[in-house]
Amino acid sequence: MPKSFKGHGVSIVFAVSAVLLPSMLLAGPFAGPELWTDPAPGFHQIRAEGTSLCVQRVGGAIRTQLPHLELQNCDTSLFDQQIEMAPSGVLTSPPLGATPVTWRMMTREKCLTAARGVVFGAPAVDELTCDQVSSSSRPTLFGAADQTWSLVRVPTPGHVLIAGGDRRCWTAQGGEARAGVQLVMEPCGSSRGQSFKVGPVAGDVSTVFNVPAAEQFGWQRLTRPLPAGVARFRSMPAQNLPSGDYTQGIATANDQGAACAQACADDAQCRGFTWVDPRARGGTPMCYKKNTLNSPVADNFTQSGIVRPG
Repeated sequence: MPKSFKGHGVSIVFAVSAVLLPSMLLAGPFAGPELWTDPAPGFHQIRAEGTSLCVQRVGGAIRTQLPHLELQNCDTSLFDQQIEMAPSGVLTSPPLGATPVTWRMMTREKCLTAARGVVFGAPAVDELTCDQVSSSSRPTLFGAADQTWSLVRVPTPGHVLIAGGDRRCWTAQGGEARAGVQLVMEPCGSSRGQSFKVGPVAGDVSTVFNVPAAEQFGWQRLTRPLPAGVARFRSMPAQNLPSGDYTQGIATANDQGAACAQACADDAQCRGFTWVDPRARGGTPMCYKKNTLNSPVADNFTQSGIVRPG
């Protein structure tokens, strides 16, 4: 039996890097537990761990202050507490414990950015126009190095958010999570107020360059997105998720797993699925829903997917 990697209780970190692999290297699934611990692309609330306070975009109070992030009481109806997250690239040398995928994080179609030009003191997490970065070796990317974040697991509940380059963590200013406190970047582990919980997803990505980015990383749109926010599943072609079944297999359409993905999304217990080609099951395509996600194994007669990571 392959080793089980369970996303519940696993912590991760966001970090930035300018070193990205060319997009053509992204073909095929990543073969690690980041498949179900990284969040699904979409709109997320980010909550300070152990509190009812959420990250919120706030306009600059003075002319010299850019829009930035503060902690405020969580309210799912507030658009400024919904941060759009989409995969943006792959790290060649990720930080210790990091998944290879990097993320773009956006508010009001602008990128969250490590505050620029700060010489003294802790930089804020600002909102700026997304930079367009391109070279002869890869297509145009949206988000400069200080606008690209990656996830790193840490051994405590929640998530720690850190910025790239210098790899400092998002921190509630003063080390205490309370309403009205601005988020700044401090050395990781040097202060309290650095633990945050990301998600669950509240809706699909919408920014024009985030939609193809999600699909490039294997996040396919469901036929019927759910009101609860589940809009995509992480496609894993020719991969089998062994064991973890909590129901009997069900006969399904011969559609490479699309109906199976929807059946999983419709069931709150289901975290992922494996669809079996009819050639391997006596002519009947079968769908197996999973509430536990184990390490995938290669199998040309199956298609799997992650519906509820984390």
